[in-house]
Amino acid sequence: MFEKIAIIGVGLIGGSIGLAVRKNRLAAKVIGIGRRKVSIDRAIRRSAIDAGTLNLKQGIKGADLIIIATPVDKVEVKIAEVAKHAKEGVIVIDVNSTKQRIVSSAERCLPKDMFFVGTHPIAGSEQAGVFSSDAELFKGSICIITPTLRTDKKVLEKIKSLWKNIGAEVRIMSPKLHDDTVAAISHLPHILAYALCNTVSSKELKMAGTGFKDATRIARSNPRMWEEIFIQNQKSLLKSVTVFQKNLNAFKDDIIKNRRTSLSKRLILAKRKRDVLG
Repeated sequence: MFEKIAIIGVGLIGGSIGLAVRKNRLAAKVIGIGRRKVSIDRAIRRSAIDAGTLNLKQGIKGADLIIIATPVDKVEVKIAEVAKHAKEGVIVIDVNSTKQRIVSSAERCLPKDMFFVGTHPIAGSEQAGVFSSDAELFKGSICIITPTLRTDKKVLEKIKSLWKNIGAEVRIMSPKLHDDTVAAISHLPHILAYALCNTVSSKELKMAGTGFKDATRIARSNPRMWEEIFIQNQKSLLKSVTVFQKNLNAFKDDIIKNRRTSLSKRLILAKRKRDVLG
């Protein structure tokens, strides 16, 4: 599909994309771009990339596709750098879980002869780093793609095909609908997991079993990364937090007033929804 793919940020997601692309022979060459030589060396040892560099200008030279897989707070800076040095006709995508701000920034920053498509693979782990990457990470997952009126249709089809070829099921959404949706299904669960951990004492934590561990597993994720995600998707996240608070207060009210029938209905509805996920 591509002669040269450059991946900026070869961690869990960037490394997994590199592994999947190489396994499925979707590019003649995959180049990694990082901030530290040790990260590039690890990505090469993991076979996530063919070669790597710390020099962004050198790494993206001649690339047909540039994938920005850095933490969300670095994406706009990388887009600006790409705009200065990438070749005419290049396709640029990101893989982050916020979209409105990033897509808007890319469309302002990139010249008309460079094409941007926002993407968000809903796959990952609380683990980090290229040694946690997996060529099968995206198999059976959903990848949300967020085109706008400015998105080139041929480019969109090519990016859809890329994600399908590495195993993802593609969904198309506007950047706003994406941010509203992931606020509910991803960002809210993360903030709740962190809040739940902060609710129990260290003494109580020693007695925690699998239920507590399952409910808080994602609180092991990188705090700095999630701090930026929460702030970037502030508006949508606060809406979801408000809805959650209403639901929690409804449970609280039923318990205070011993309303067994109402409480039972809420529990049964929640179980039915969860059972759908398997």
